[in-house]
Amino acid sequence: MRRVAPDVGCAVSARALVDRDVLLWVQRSATTVLVLDDTGLDLVQSVSVRPNQVVFRAGDCPDSIRRAVHHGITRFIVGRQEHVDHLVEYARRTTFVYLGPDLPSVSPTRRIVVVGLHADTGPCGNSADWANAAEHALCRTAQARTLGTPAHRIVLSRSAGTVVPLSVERLDSIVRAVDEALRQGCARWRLARPAVTIAAL
Repeated sequence: MRRVAPDVGCAVSARALVDRDVLLWVQRSATTVLVLDDTGLDLVQSVSVRPNQVVFRAGDCPDSIRRAVHHGITRFIVGRQEHVDHLVEYARRTTFVYLGPDLPSVSPTRRIVVVGLHADTGPCGNSADWANAAEHALCRTAQARTLGTPAHRIVLSRSAGTVVPLSVERLDSIVRAVDEALRQGCARWRLARPAVTIAAL
């Protein structure tokens, strides 16, 4: 990915860690791991992925958020105000959040820091889907700036929790599409280019 766009980061789904080669690469490179549920949380704990590598996507179960916090995870994707409320309740140190599409801003709190935005593609996600997700996230970045919630990072991921094998050619195509969407969107909305992480696996 960095060969195609040097400033685009890579993340993998926790479900991809069942592949030993992927796991060894993640452990060696300190790549970010996206955890979607309790199963993924169990997996990253069982294979000793460091908590500072993990981004946890908050869901419907408050207990999952509590477990993630107690595991030492400090980066979360939040889609509702209730997610933020649970983090305020459970977290004992600074927690960094990415806002989902349905949460344009959050009330400032002492321990919750908004660092960026999250956007989904479809379950499979072709290159156009990834480019559209990046463009939509940039539009939200411009809106967040007007709301006083600057967001300097974007995480893009597929909406499905299953692992989709990708060829090098398809991954290159996704990264090129995202890179072009970022270039055009930043020019359109006069934004500094945000740091972008793609969780394609």
